[in-house]
Amino acid sequence: MQRHHSSPAEISISHTTDVKANISWVEPTDTTLRAWANEIDATEAGAVGIALASVEISDGLVAYARAETRTGADYYLGPADSSLLDLENSHRLEVSGISLDSESKLRARLRNKLAQAKSGNSNLPAIAAIVGFLSKTVLISHMEA
Repeated sequence: MQRHHSSPAEISISHTTDVKANISWVEPTDTTLRAWANEIDATEAGAVGIALASVEISDGLVAYARAETRTGADYYLGPADSSLLDLENSHRLEVSGISLDSESKLRARLRNKLAQAKSGNSNLPAIAAIVGFLSKTVLISHMEA
């Protein structure tokens, strides 16, 4: 977020309804910026944090495990108040972030990530969350069966 905005900032979480949320962060030091100098890795890591918080706000789901390779997702999610080891009742979450986003780029990435989740080696329900850093937008969608 710090590439485009100052803390704190308001983000828009778009799912079944639009929700506004406040986000704040500590400005990174020069050392931190050098440690995260790879823009792709930094964007991905930032997107994960924002997506996980957004899905908790919108769906009440929290991450409890990293998903295995080829599942079509990054994390397993479950209700915050349940046993987080119940894979049969969990959801998969696929996350992506775009630093210099636009509405069309976000929508296209969302379609691609939903397709990725659908083709994954898992029959669990899936959610895709796309973080647009420039627009301060998070798009969330459930994969259609």
